[in-house]
Amino acid sequence: MITSQFLLENISKAYQSQLPFVAFRKPNDKIVKAIFQKDVALHYVKDYKESGFVFAPFEAEKSAVLLMADSMLEAEVSDFKFDKGNLRERHVYSEGALEKEKHIDFVNETISFLKKEAVSKIVIARSKKIACLKFDFLDVFQKLMDSYLLANVYVWYHPKVGMWMGATPETLLEIKGNDFKTMALAGTQPYVNSLDVVWGEKELEEQQMVTDYVLSNLKKTTETLQKSDVYTAKAGALLHLRTDISGRIKVNSLRGNSSSELNNGLANMLKALHPTPAVCGFPREKSKKYILENENFSRSFYTGFLGELNLDKQTTLFVNLRCMEVISKNEVQLYVGGGITEKSDAEKEWEETVSKCKTMERVL
Repeated sequence: MITSQFLLENISKAYQSQLPFVAFRKPNDKIVKAIFQKDVALHYVKDYKESGFVFAPFEAEKSAVLLMADSMLEAEVSDFKFDKGNLRERHVYSEGALEKEKHIDFVNETISFLKKEAVSKIVIARSKKIACLKFDFLDVFQKLMDSYLLANVYVWYHPKVGMWMGATPETLLEIKGNDFKTMALAGTQPYVNSLDVVWGEKELEEQQMVTDYVLSNLKKTTETLQKSDVYTAKAGALLHLRTDISGRIKVNSLRGNSSSELNNGLANMLKALHPTPAVCGFPREKSKKYILENENFSRSFYTGFLGELNLDKQTTLFVNLRCMEVISKNEVQLYVGGGITEKSDAEKEWEETVSKCKTMERVL
C-alpha cells in the first residue's frame, strides 16, 4: 500500500502529461484506487468481455469508453488529510429566475405529455454552469470523499473526452462470480437529522415502478432473484427510497452462447438495466425518445454508468449521478434531474434539482 501523497502525485503527473486516468473510492470503502493508461489511445467497449474501467454514456446505442488498466495504485482513505475548514457549507451558487421558469415550464409540459400518452414516468434533467476562480480537481476529489462516505466518488480523465467528477449513491450492477447485486433507487427529500421520514404517494409509486422494472427485466438472465423491503437511505444531504436486489446469474448466460442475441450475460444484464426508470422513465423507449427530443442539452455521460469492468474477476458499476463536467480551470457544468409523474408538483421538482446541485456545489 502506498501513501496518499504518492497516489495524488501520480494522478497530478498523469494529468500534466495528458494521460488518461481514473481515481475512485467505492461507498464506505477504506481504499482509494487509481488506474492509469499508458497512452492517449481512445478505446471502446465492444462486448463487455474486456477488462478495464468503463465510462458509458446515457444513450446505450453510443459506445462506452474503456480506460485500460496499464497500472494501478491503492492508498488507504485514513491516510488522506482532509481539510474540513475549506468546505463552504453555506455558500450558494444562485439559480437564475429564467432557469427556474424554464425548468418549471418543462415539468408542466412533461406532466401534460404523461397525461396524454401511455407513459408512467419520465426523468427530465437540466445542466448548470458555475464559474470558479480556480478549479483544483484533486482538492475537490478529496472533499467529495470526505463529504460523501456512502457514495462512489470519482475523478475520470481522458484528454480526448475531458474530465468528469461525481459522488453517486446508486449501484447499477455488482458481479462476483455468478452472484450479482443491484438496487432500485427513487424518490428524493432533504436529510434533516433523521431517517425516520414520511414519503408521499408520488415517491412511493415511483420507487415501486423502478423496482418492478428491474425485477421483471432480470428474470430472463437469473437463476435466483431476491429483493429487500423498501427503506430510506441517506446519500450526503439527501434521502432516497431504496430496495436492494440480488441473485445468481444463469451459468450459460455468463459463459455466453453464440446463438444468443448478445455475447455474454454481463452485456445482457446491462441491456436489461440501462438506462433504468430511475434515470430515464417508464416505458423506457417512449421516455427516452421524449428526453432526446425535448431536453435542450446533451446528457453525454450524465446518467450513464462507470466502474471496474472484469478487474480482479469482478465488475462493479455505478450510475453516473450527482456529477459534473470540468469545462476549464474556471468553469464546471453540473447535471441534475428528477422523475416526473402525473402527480408531480413543478415547484417541488425544481427545488429537488436545487438540492441535488448542492452535492457538488458545497465542495467548490
